[in-house]
Amino acid sequence: MPALAVEIKANIAAIAAGAMISSGLFILPGLAFAKAGPAMILAYIIAGILVIPTIFSKAELVTAMPKAGGDYFYITRSMGFTAGTIAGLASWFSLSLKSAFALVG
Repeated sequence: MPALAVEIKANIAAIAAGAMISSGLFILPGLAFAKAGPAMILAYIIAGILVIPTIFSKAELVTAMPKAGGDYFYITRSMGFTAGTIAGLASWFSLSLKSAFALVG
């Protein structure tokens, strides 16, 4: 495992943070506030609460199986190669189109 820690540099962390935060953080809240008004804040709070079980599940997976590969590895391990490949490709496509969809609104 130490070899993996040596290979990961700051630029990889920056790419990962950019993929998670994306441009949607700066564009979509304004559009949502224009349409929903102050209820948008409540919607963000509810969405944040609903995501908490997913965050804890992912944290458990990462600590139990600290392997490179992310969702692909976990899905392949639990449901097989085909499901892992489909999930990996879907994740790749969603990340590649995420900024475009955020800009469209």
